[in-house]
Amino acid sequence: MKPVVFLGPTLPLSEAKKMLDADYRAPASQGDVYKAVKDGARLIGIIDGYFERIPAVWHKEILYALDQGVRVFGASSMGALRAAELHQFGMVGVGSVFEAYRDRQVEDDDEVAIVHGPPELGYPSLSNAMVDIRATLSKAKNERVIKDDFTHTFLKVAKSLHFSQRSYDRVFQDAKLPAEECVSFRRWLETGRVEAKRTDALQMLRDIAKYTEQDLFEYQAQFAFAHTDTWERMIRQIEPAVDGLAYEELLEELRLDPGTYKTAIEIALAQVLAEREASRACIIAKPDEFERKFAEYLVSRNIVLPQDIKSWMSEQALNEDTFQTFIEKHQRIDVVKGLLHADIVRALPDTLRDLGIFGKLKKRAEDKREYLARKGLSGVEAATSELSSDDLLEWYFTKHLGASVPLHLDAYIRSLGIDYKQAFIEAIFREFQYHQKEESKIIEKGFVFDDYDQDMLIALDGEYYHISEEDWKSLPSSPIAENENIANLVTNGATIAKIDHPTKANEQAILLNIDLVKGIE
Repeated sequence: MKPVVFLGPTLPLSEAKKMLDADYRAPASQGDVYKAVKDGARLIGIIDGYFERIPAVWHKEILYALDQGVRVFGASSMGALRAAELHQFGMVGVGSVFEAYRDRQVEDDDEVAIVHGPPELGYPSLSNAMVDIRATLSKAKNERVIKDDFTHTFLKVAKSLHFSQRSYDRVFQDAKLPAEECVSFRRWLETGRVEAKRTDALQMLRDIAKYTEQDLFEYQAQFAFAHTDTWERMIRQIEPAVDGLAYEELLEELRLDPGTYKTAIEIALAQVLAEREASRACIIAKPDEFERKFAEYLVSRNIVLPQDIKSWMSEQALNEDTFQTFIEKHQRIDVVKGLLHADIVRALPDTLRDLGIFGKLKKRAEDKREYLARKGLSGVEAATSELSSDDLLEWYFTKHLGASVPLHLDAYIRSLGIDYKQAFIEAIFREFQYHQKEESKIIEKGFVFDDYDQDMLIALDGEYYHISEEDWKSLPSSPIAENENIANLVTNGATIAKIDHPTKANEQAILLNIDLVKGIE
């Protein structure tokens, strides 16, 4: 993404564009730097910013940008003021105005403040900045155009004026100055006037251009960013909508689907906490790992073809820059996952209890372990098995999951938190062996029945069928004594549909309830 530069009356936009190819935005106000970071900016330059009537750019959002690994430059006006206040935290100050603030030669905000015309007219200046007047008088004095007393009086009167009224003409009008020096100084001003703010702005753009040419975008903050209540309130105020949709409207739609609402809120909470931990630990997204995460994220969602990626991005209201920021967020979250892996694993039992599946998974895992131990199998036999890795993958994805083998298998495996393909193959091998045991159990059982939506799911000699709830209820109350009737129903095909490849959910419905179902021995 291009550097983002906040520019107003200090320098004409046309002149700035000749110096630096950037995303030029209006003078910065509260929330603008935060928004630039959220837009994906990796380098930000602040020249002009609003004072007084509009809330000024906040120190905290500049610290947030630095914490996110964004380089922030400041010069000339509001940029110089904020850089002087934050240079110890990593903000880069440029030019004489910044140095004057940093060294306490000047302190007041009004030193750089002016009034100007509307953006449609190019922000024409309607007053003179005090820092420019100081620099001009210093030059005139050094060139012996004016004397010490003239300089002192001119500065005193200029400083006494409100910044909106401050101009050379107004000082000449209000100050009691020697007539001869006034004439000389007026004549000298035509060519000798100093525009310190403009000079510093040009220097900052040159400096940013050098960083851009050398690709020096990344920055690592040396402080811990604090997510205070005040900060969170500001974020909520400056983020009233997402792509034109108010957050409350989005929440209303989400709440109408309670299951999705609960899942989305819990995922959002986990990501917020992970992002905070990433900020606390000064974790940044590494550019050399971006492509890997990009592929992993899309493959895990079966988004592979270019047209599918483009369509998905459009549907999710993401462009190239915001998608890059999105993936970089997941890179940081992945690092946090790695750091907290042991804690996450220890937290899984309670999470599974919340989902109501801990007991089932625990029982199945223990049963699988005991069965494989009796068979003398562990998973490493996958390397010497008659079944090749391709055979196991085909069985697992096509027959077990009812899906196709992912095109980018390595990325899919990494998305599951598995580092090596062989470890994944061995897990499939164990599942394959255990699945043979469960299939044989079904066949030995004969008939197995279980609820599936409003119908019944039947497993008969390894084949799967649906039977309507109405026909199920019409069967004799003692199925054990009526084996032939049920078999006839299957044979005659009355409201029964054979399923060649039952879904994973269907199989689990049978297998996990094997001891609870009605059946015929």
